[in-house]
Amino acid sequence: MMKPAWPLHTKLPVVAAVLAVLVVLFVGAHTYGSLYAAWRMVQFPSTTLLFADTRCVTYSMDCVAKGQDPYVDQACDYWHRLYNYPPIWLDARYLGVTSRSSNLIGTAMSILTICALFLLFNARTWISAIIIFFAVTSLSLVFAVERGNNDQVIFFLLVVGFFWIERRRVGSKVYLSGSMIVLLTVLKIYPIVAATLFLRYRNGFMKTLLVAVFAITALFLTSGHRLPTIFANTPQEFEMTFGSYPFFIAISQHTARVWRPIIEADHSISRIGAIFLGSLAAAAGAIYGNRFERFLPKIDFERARGCITVSCLAIFSFVFISGASYNYRLIFLLGVLAYLVEDINEGVSLRSLPFAVMILLLLWKPFRLSLPHELLDGMVFVIASAWLGNSLFSRVSRRTTALTTASMSTSP
Repeated sequence: MMKPAWPLHTKLPVVAAVLAVLVVLFVGAHTYGSLYAAWRMVQFPSTTLLFADTRCVTYSMDCVAKGQDPYVDQACDYWHRLYNYPPIWLDARYLGVTSRSSNLIGTAMSILTICALFLLFNARTWISAIIIFFAVTSLSLVFAVERGNNDQVIFFLLVVGFFWIERRRVGSKVYLSGSMIVLLTVLKIYPIVAATLFLRYRNGFMKTLLVAVFAITALFLTSGHRLPTIFANTPQEFEMTFGSYPFFIAISQHTARVWRPIIEADHSISRIGAIFLGSLAAAAGAIYGNRFERFLPKIDFERARGCITVSCLAIFSFVFISGASYNYRLIFLLGVLAYLVEDINEGVSLRSLPFAVMILLLLWKPFRLSLPHELLDGMVFVIASAWLGNSLFSRVSRRTTALTTASMSTSP
């Protein structure tokens, strides 16, 4: 008898985690009379209306239908937020989507996230089962679900897309992967950094450049003059966020307080600091070479999980450098965590366990600014940059060495 492609017992931690969250919310809603009160019961910063980020989009659609501009008119949002997503999301109004669709869309995105988790995670040891359970019940993931943030859509498309591409013929994988990155960039901008995975191919730098150029071109064609407004409308805060801005704010607050007002006045200082820190880490990872595998597994670029891991490492590193992102964007670390869990499942070594635990702790990061948690944020960024630098350099280095060797062997 053929074994099922997805042994059900390996998915039990995901099922248990989803059920645990639903039971807590059900009991809370039944006890206190509303789902909002249930979220508050577990000390979660819920809004009075569910799926607040979904409503930012759907309410903006209503405004556009009335001839208003949600990028400049705060009255378009229930909480008086300015719209800060690419305009392509507003085109969903042509499909009949309005603010009355908010709960349906928010619920649908939650289901998509659960489907992505089922694809990603397999538990074959008690350690991996525990990690998966706490990852799925983490504050960051639940935050994304509660807010109905469309990062869930990007995460789902990234995961499902690479698993689908893995089953295509070899010759088409480059084009399909590139097309997916272009689409995701149009939807959310930051997935453009996933183009770094093309460094694994022959003429990798050229392929990476071409994908980036196509992605930027598509982004300008669809968002164009709105891009400066999108960046201007995106809040840079240090509460409920992660990234270089809260990281350096926390450090200055506990070391040299005189730097805090300077960093708050000019966010580019924190970005420059993060670029310097990430570059050093990436260089160290590259120099360390194959010895890096003593601490973290080599990323297999030929598998969907490897492509997802590289893309998620690049996205996390990029959004960390960019300044501040709300904690729900940490869900992209789930793609990295799934790769570490697979290594733990092998039962050969526990080398992946320390970094897996660090990611897990970060996914449970509290919503208020705290030096220990911001330092953890920075440590994960450094390790992610080093792992990414090591993996990309190793691929390019091996290919360059092979070409050089072949050239020398054919020379007279």
